[in-house]
Amino acid sequence: MSRALPVGVVAIGATVSWWAGGLHRDQTAAHLSVLVAIALAVAAAVGFGIGRQAVTARAWVKGPFDLSRHLDEDPAQSLAAAIWAVLLMSVIAWDLNSFVHQSHDLPTLSSIFGHLTSTHAGRSVVFAAWLVLGATLALGWRRR
Repeated sequence: MSRALPVGVVAIGATVSWWAGGLHRDQTAAHLSVLVAIALAVAAAVGFGIGRQAVTARAWVKGPFDLSRHLDEDPAQSLAAAIWAVLLMSVIAWDLNSFVHQSHDLPTLSSIFGHLTSTHAGRSVVFAAWLVLGATLALGWRRR
């Protein structure tokens, strides 16, 4: 049973992703599938998170702002977080630059994703990746 549950969840996720990939963005079912996925992620985060957080909510909110503590505890993790922050800011800057100049030589994230999601398979893969990211954010970093 312990192996059947994850396999079943992955199979259901793949099936829903393939189904959602076949929908058009203006269909009501497409909007409802996104709404249901978000509601399930929030419910899972609340349900599975009760009593399992490693720190209190107050410490979690204040935690990222205590930079000296992070540098003292784990410099490698602090460096990794800084690299991700620079990467994210670079992507945002690239997109803003592309929009400001309105140049076809500088593709935007929208145009890149537009090419990727122009097919059923591409939309299915993007939806599946979105589900995996949501599940990771909703259920990750929990104390056993």
